[in-house]
Amino acid sequence: MRRFYWPDITGKHITVTGQEAKHISRVLRMQEGDMLILFDGSGIDYYCTLTGNDADSISVAVVEKKESGKELPVQITLCQAVIKSDHLDYAIQKCTEAGVRAFVPFLSERCVKRPDAKSAGKLVERESRIAMEAAKQCGRSYVPKVGDIVTLEKAAEELQNKNGLKLVAYESEEHRTIKEALREQRCREIFLFVGPEGGFTREEVRLLEEAGAVSCSLGELIFRSETAGLAAAAMIAYEYMGN
Repeated sequence: MRRFYWPDITGKHITVTGQEAKHISRVLRMQEGDMLILFDGSGIDYYCTLTGNDADSISVAVVEKKESGKELPVQITLCQAVIKSDHLDYAIQKCTEAGVRAFVPFLSERCVKRPDAKSAGKLVERESRIAMEAAKQCGRSYVPKVGDIVTLEKAAEELQNKNGLKLVAYESEEHRTIKEALREQRCREIFLFVGPEGGFTREEVRLLEEAGAVSCSLGELIFRSETAGLAAAAMIAYEYMGN
């Protein structure tokens, strides 16, 4: 059944406009009586019947709503260093598909891309759209939130007030793998920090460790920044899905 994102779902009768309405009526040419699913990003699927169709809007009646049941048993927040736009797009898209629950973009010493205030707002809007489209494509009914860009120092400060397992993916870590870190402490929420193209400095890792994080290796090979979060999310999902 076709799925469409609509952020304003209230009551039994809903009117959808904009690009989603055009896609339903003009591209897919759906007709009255056809069934479809709407989701608003909160984790609920709304099973609907198409009741009205014109050039600019479509009307549906909600038949049933239920939780999708497709979320991971652990909530992963990926704190991702800001990297080149197309690489960040990839990280947000694929990590949404892997089940990441939220994203916190941050700036650290070795970040190459450093958007100003205006560009930062546009970047967050862009990545939020990418997260929504990825959720729609992969069948998730929860759309991960992409937070505002912060400094690493601010992210570390906020980390101190969080409960859960806090991890730093660090290629120079020689004593603890992510597998070992996950088995040392079982939590319902995980905060994972991934550095920029040049990685974290030792001082930055120490800053995060002082905020309660533990550094861990993702394996013998070194991942790119845009693939490290995806690899780690897959490892976390594997550890938690079997239990």
